[in-house]
Order: sequence, then structure tokens, then C-alpha cells
Amino acid sequence: MPVASPTVSIEPATADQTDLSTKLKALEQRWEGSFMAHDISVLEQLVAEDFVGTSSSGKVGTKMTMIEQARKDKNVYASAASSDMMVHMFGPNVAVVTGIVRETGKTPSGKAFSQGFRFTDTWVERNGEWQCVAASAVALPKK
Repeated sequence: MPVASPTVSIEPATADQTDLSTKLKALEQRWEGSFMAHDISVLEQLVAEDFVGTSSSGKVGTKMTMIEQARKDKNVYASAASSDMMVHMFGPNVAVVTGIVRETGKTPSGKAFSQGFRFTDTWVERNGEWQCVAASAVALPKK
């Protein structure tokens, strides 16, 4: 006897959800742009103190790990942008943003690079401010 599958109702996004989605996508763009500009202050603001992240190489790190890596980064970026982002809300104060990051530029020795990553970032609103509490990145295959 076949088992009936549950019916899922998709509600249209409210104006508040659309505004929040736009805001979180803008925060993601700002975060990615901070790597291009080597602006540590953006990381300090957008990344939570209790952050945990998994890099594309499989290493687990903290907010301080990310800041230390950003300080060591001497690449010159021609572009760094997030795209294909989707925001998934889990209540009024938790969201997961998925997307793709693409970066191009040159290493300090002048070697050109082009890299892409698929990311999953978890954001939490605390005291009226959205901060990323967890992130994971997977390197996209080279073309």
C-alpha cells in the first residue's frame, strides 16, 4: 500500500523577509569585498566572537584564525564577488545563506589566480546586529 507523502505549503515571502534577504546578501558582498580590500574591520564586525568555520582545505578555525589569515593575505585581487545566493530563514533571528564566491587576481610573485568556492554561512541576529556564526566553503573544480 503506497504511503502518502506530506503536503508542503510554500508561503510567499513577506516584505520583511525580502528586506532581510536583501540585507544578508549585501552583508555577504561586503564580507567578500573586505578580502579584496584587505579590510580586517569588516571581519571584526560581521563575524561573531563564537564563530566556527571550515575552510575549503578542510581546516576548522575561529574568528581569530580568519583574521590572522586575512592579515597574511598579500594577494592583489582584480575581482571578488558573491553570487547565486539564496537565503533560508529559520525563525526571525537565524538564517543560512548559500552561494558562490569567485576571486581573481595575482599572487605577490605576480602569478595570476582564479578560484571559486561554494559557501554556506549561518547568520544570527544578536542585539539588532546580524553576525556570521558558522561558515563552510568547498572549492569549485577548475575549468
